Amino acid sequence: RPRVGPRGRDQAMTELELWASSGAMALTGTAAGPPQLVAGAPATTVREAMLALEVLADANGLDPTRLPDHRLLGERAALMGLHRNGRSSAGGASRLIDTADGVIALTLSRPDDIAAVPALVERDVASDDPWRAVMKWAASRNSNEVVERATLLGLAIGAVDPSAEPNVIGPSRGLERPRRVGSARPIVVDLSSLWAGPLCAHLLGLMGAEVVHVESTRRPDPTRHVAPTFHRLLRGDREAVVLDFTNADEIARLRDLLLRADIVIEASRPRALEQLGIDAATIVAESGGCTWVSITAYGRAHNRIGYGDDVAAAAGLLGAGPVFASDAIADPLTGCHAAVAALTSWAAGASEIVDVAMYDVVRATRTAMPEAAVLRRDEEWFIDDGNLLIPVQAPAARQTTR
Repeated sequence: RPRVGPRGRDQAMTELELWASSGAMALTGTAAGPPQLVAGAPATTVREAMLALEVLADANGLDPTRLPDHRLLGERAALMGLHRNGRSSAGGASRLIDTADGVIALTLSRPDDIAAVPALVERDVASDDPWRAVMKWAASRNSNEVVERATLLGLAIGAVDPSAEPNVIGPSRGLERPRRVGSARPIVVDLSSLWAGPLCAHLLGLMGAEVVHVESTRRPDPTRHVAPTFHRLLRGDREAVVLDFTNADEIARLRDLLLRADIVIEASRPRALEQLGIDAATIVAESGGCTWVSITAYGRAHNRIGYGDDVAAAAGLLGAGPVFASDAIADPLTGCHAAVAALTSWAAGASEIVDVAMYDVVRATRTAMPEAAVLRRDEEWFIDDGNLLIPVQAPAARQTTR
């Protein structure tokens, strides 16, 4: 059968072709086993988001020619040298853990998370092996109990629900309202960190938006140090403002910057900014023309944290086993969706808060598991859909230029 490689964005590709060429499939499965299919259409979702951004950009005087394609799903892994790792995430901070009645996905990415494990399992824990203690403790408890206790301790956790029905995200608003006067291209103030929010800002910047990244002197974006090349890919050609959020004058500067923004992107729980005296609804009302994009794990009404791997698992986007799907896949899916929502709102001249929940975005990608086999020939993996042999491509990333 013929070998099929990646095609251009203007050519039709099936979901199997998109998934195989995205780099995400190569990151799904156990280290010793084959790359896997998933019960979802994440690569197609990214492609559709890029097509939507092209239409919006063309209609509003922006330039879509620099937008990436569905292979952005594997970019972080390519730049960090990550590989599929089964029930441990590609990045290593998340694991799938059996409970008495199911499976939970837990992330321990920060020193504070490790420090919370003794309180979670209610006993002393060897600092060099917190996961063993969690697995032993969770095995005799039901998933809801484990999730409830971990959430109270501020940990990122979710109960895996592979049977969850796909979520339908509301339709985008039309473009019947004129764009606000004086905004030939949007001014974007990005308060986010890690992947989803920065990707949203990055995509808007590629189309011509003026993007300013705001970073805290006391809590800089962890990606800057953990994945510097990836950080440069998303941030390298953007302006940056560094502020001390314990200083009243600096907070006043932040508020002034937000009031002049067309689009604000942030990815923290509402109370985090409220502690600084920054209220999203007030900024939107006083600005007279601001789209505030709020990215959270489960929505602004839920005081829960979550990261790309545990949220995707909780939403049921997994490989068989179960194993983690790709690398923190909820992040790039959410970043793409948030960019479409932000540009749609700006083009419509709206002043509003756009509540983007990572969990809802992932659930919207859910589909039935594709009927196809995965086989190996001459050290290469292929999808056999009955008509074609589709090669599984390794993760790849665009070059960072500056």
